[in-house]
Amino acid sequence: MNKPNKPLSALALCVALACHPAAAIDLGEAQQLIGAERAAQAYTLLEPHEFAEAGNPAFDYLLGLAALNSGHPEQATLIFERVLAVDPRFAAARVDMGRAYFALGDLERARAEFVRAAQQHPPAAALDTIRRHLAAIGLAESAPGIRASGYVEIGGGRDNNVNNATDQSQILVPALVSSLFTLNPANVKTADSYLGVAAGGEVQYPIGAAWSLYGGADLHNRYDRNYGAFNYAALDGRAGASYSGGAEQIRGGVVLGRFYLADKNNRESAGLNGEWRHAFDAANQAVLFSQYVRYRYPDPLLRTSNFNQTIGGAGWAHATTDGSAALFASVYAGIERDTDLRADGGKRLRGLRISGQIAINERIDLFAAAGTQRGEYDRINSAFQVYREDRQSDLTLGLVYRHDADWTLRPQIGMIANRSNITVNQYDRVDVSLMLRREFK
Repeated sequence: MNKPNKPLSALALCVALACHPAAAIDLGEAQQLIGAERAAQAYTLLEPHEFAEAGNPAFDYLLGLAALNSGHPEQATLIFERVLAVDPRFAAARVDMGRAYFALGDLERARAEFVRAAQQHPPAAALDTIRRHLAAIGLAESAPGIRASGYVEIGGGRDNNVNNATDQSQILVPALVSSLFTLNPANVKTADSYLGVAAGGEVQYPIGAAWSLYGGADLHNRYDRNYGAFNYAALDGRAGASYSGGAEQIRGGVVLGRFYLADKNNRESAGLNGEWRHAFDAANQAVLFSQYVRYRYPDPLLRTSNFNQTIGGAGWAHATTDGSAALFASVYAGIERDTDLRADGGKRLRGLRISGQIAINERIDLFAAAGTQRGEYDRINSAFQVYREDRQSDLTLGLVYRHDADWTLRPQIGMIANRSNITVNQYDRVDVSLMLRREFK
């Protein structure tokens, strides 16, 4: 199934050689070796020239094809990305990129590449390759068997507000006859460096042609260098069922969480969530989502903070035809019902989020995410004698550098600004980090 599509490969090479005639002799020899199923020899012939010829679609295509057919699909994906960055309409490279992802077991990306290639109206031989692989993907997804994926991350950064606190050490408290109140230093903005460690994974078990069961968990730990009182660990789990048929994808189940602060169980959560996606075409999807979660604080001193949260929203996802860029936007609204007389009462919230990603080259993606949320509470805060209102905005900017298909490096900066009519709830935060990630599939 991973043999080259010879008619399509030959046609694509002829077109590419017309733009790079000086390379015709060497590339012609490499093409003959690949056609004779001697891809390893072709790779040995081409690889020493990669530094000088990288960016030449004709050279890169044959180098990628040689890597793929000699059993190195991971390397092939990186090389084919160079081809498609220069010429997004290079149908043969698109098909063979799909073959490479298929060989790696990344069925979702493989399908996406085959669908995009089919939209470019390739020759009949290429369409046959596409159909055979899409059929094989369908069989693989419908066949009983457990599929698992996971990741580990490690890195560090600098956070100028590790405790999400106001920068004012003294605040005015109307209930104290408008006198100034001095805050405990632990409740004033504090900066620190930190080490971050994370790991997670998900298991899927198909139970039919369209249905699967899933379960997964994620653990995020952060250790501050100087202020251990703000160290935290967040453990989140999920389990449920998913459906994928035609243009529809549905997923729903239970979610569980536990948040530890300074090694103490600070908060627990449990609830239900659901998501429905409809694909209008290969580039556009509509999304509806909702969740209901109960948040509980085991410490008796924090029990009044308990609440139940219900959120629902809608979104739209768009990807460019060549898959080099994607954009997602969503709106949502919800309510929080306090269960134990929270100081500010219940809360109505609404928000907007926008995120996007674009490939700069075969190794680097830029990404950005921004959001805004407004929260309005329904009980007068007895200390500050107002109904609390918050307006939170956030912005994240960064890039992903792919060393290969499994290893990535992610530098990013995250900024949050929370504006509130209660001074103690108002804060700004900037977090700069660098994380190394290893994925397992």
